[in-house]
Amino acid sequence: MKRTTILFSATLALSTASCGFFANLTGSMGAGADGAAFATNMEKFTVESIDLVFAGNDGTWCPGASGSFVVTAEAFKKKKPGEQLTLETAAPGASAKDARGKMDLTEFAMEGRGGSVANGVFTASGDPFEALLGFDVRATYRTDKTKVVEKHFDPIYSCIRSAGSSGLYGSEGEGGYPGEDPGGAGGAAGPGGGGGPGPRVVAHVTIVRTPKHERVGLLQVSGDVDQLTLFDLATGITVSARGGDGGQGGRGGDGGQGADPAGAGGPGGPGGVGGPGGDGGEAVIIIDDRYPELGQIVGVDVSGGAPGNGGDGGYGGDGGPAPEKACDDCEQPDPGPAGPEGPGGPAGTVAGQPGRSELRAQDVTQVFASLPPGIRLLDDPRPQPVVAPPPPPTTKKKKRR
Repeated sequence: MKRTTILFSATLALSTASCGFFANLTGSMGAGADGAAFATNMEKFTVESIDLVFAGNDGTWCPGASGSFVVTAEAFKKKKPGEQLTLETAAPGASAKDARGKMDLTEFAMEGRGGSVANGVFTASGDPFEALLGFDVRATYRTDKTKVVEKHFDPIYSCIRSAGSSGLYGSEGEGGYPGEDPGGAGGAAGPGGGGGPGPRVVAHVTIVRTPKHERVGLLQVSGDVDQLTLFDLATGITVSARGGDGGQGGRGGDGGQGADPAGAGGPGGPGGVGGPGGDGGEAVIIIDDRYPELGQIVGVDVSGGAPGNGGDGGYGGDGGPAPEKACDDCEQPDPGPAGPEGPGGPAGTVAGQPGRSELRAQDVTQVFASLPPGIRLLDDPRPQPVVAPPPPPTTKKKKRR
């Protein structure tokens, strides 16, 4: 089993100084070439204030998630200072029709903390430890840099649903050889390769405190996969060590061109059968014995891989060229008929066997002795072993006289 490392940076500057929050200053691309020409001419307006609007957002963001936004502006026409208007930016690449009367994104400098801003989209870093304090997006009106808006989003982790890995996908089967001219049949394709076995992993799980959350899950995977991630306790997380899916069968060879003149094209070759799925791996889940509820929150998947799909049949060969016309005024003869397409290969039928999983509860303090900055283990007490009460004293019966 090849060892896989899933990298999560553990660096974090726990600073609250907003001047250091932002990076990735961008000149976001605005409307398309045609649309930009029809965007509002901002030289005709006096901008009083600007805002950032993320539709449907509740003020939180999950690592790795993306979302689009628009910049709005409360503005007055310079020739009509008593008439207030609300302007908004056009979508990136908008057509001339859609951009008419809207602002171009290039009117604003965009910055992001904990992620990047491009083309009207904010994408948070996928590292859950990079922005423990949350994410920020800032827009500045280039013509008047006193017009600035900043939006903050607290971090959530409900989108982190899985950890671990799975076996490799099976390789696609070899394609069939093309049919020879004239009119030869395409060759049959090879079967898909078998999926790889699932990894062997050990997952330690506990509950920690972050700057924004009193209780959030922390999971560390080791073995064939190295990974450290936070997760939402209400959503839960699944540790995967499943087998890889079988490979798709190869594509059948194309039929050869028909004979000259007007010969029938050769039939396409059949697609290959899908490969077998790989067997599931091994997963040992070790939960903090202070929190037995983690046994219900953390799931495990050691299922075998699914069999692969069948390959496509090859294309039928083109018909042979049409014969020459018998006379100048005669109708042009038809070329030969194209060959039939080859049949698709059957899907594989062999799934991988399930692997093995085990759940334990023990003291994980030493495993989590070194944590990323800002992460703290909780000081909840460890459960005390239950001591059985002593047996009641036995009394001797008096002998009867």
